Amino acid sequence: MIIPYYIMYIIVGVDMANKEVTFLNDIDENKVNELLDTTSNNVAYFNKVFSNVTKTYSESLDNLMSDLYVECIKNKNADTKTLEKYFLELANMLYFMAEKLEELGIYDDMSKSAAKEVYSKAYLDNQVKEVSGKNKTTIAELQATAELEAQYPLVVNNIYSRAYSTLKNKINSAQDMLSTLRKIISGRQIEMNSDNNLNFSSKNFKGE
Repeated sequence: MIIPYYIMYIIVGVDMANKEVTFLNDIDENKVNELLDTTSNNVAYFNKVFSNVTKTYSESLDNLMSDLYVECIKNKNADTKTLEKYFLELANMLYFMAEKLEELGIYDDMSKSAAKEVYSKAYLDNQVKEVSGKNKTTIAELQATAELEAQYPLVVNNIYSRAYSTLKNKINSAQDMLSTLRKIISGRQIEMNSDNNLNFSSKNFKGE
């Protein structure tokens, strides 16, 4: 069967038209930029909330670590008394940080439970409507509806979860710093004792 030329032209034209409207061939840059701006604004807001939550629990440790950096790390000639001072302060600070970490962990657990409760209730409520209304709602549709209902509680849980992880990492880093200070102080004490013994032996030798 021979297809007339004009019909072939229509078929090819339709095919080319379909190709031209695909996502890759016709990207809506304005739409992409709009989504980027929206995402950036949302991230900026939630980052601010996250920072405020984290700061509530870690500010005292942050300040101490900043001072330690200036006086003991940036200043490469920090004396032993300064190192001992920060060793004592950091050890004391870590004692109280353990309680703060557990308190933030409770917020993480409670917000997670709240999100699960909202999700489960939305899922079951829509399942009941399905039975009473004799609709054929799929499991995927029930899950999607429940996820939308639990969206905000999940975001709150994510904020507390990330704040908990951040505080835990800061405490671990502070413990590493405490261990480093201990080693430096111990090394200086050994060196000082060695020098004292050497001087004592030298004096005794001269006295003889």
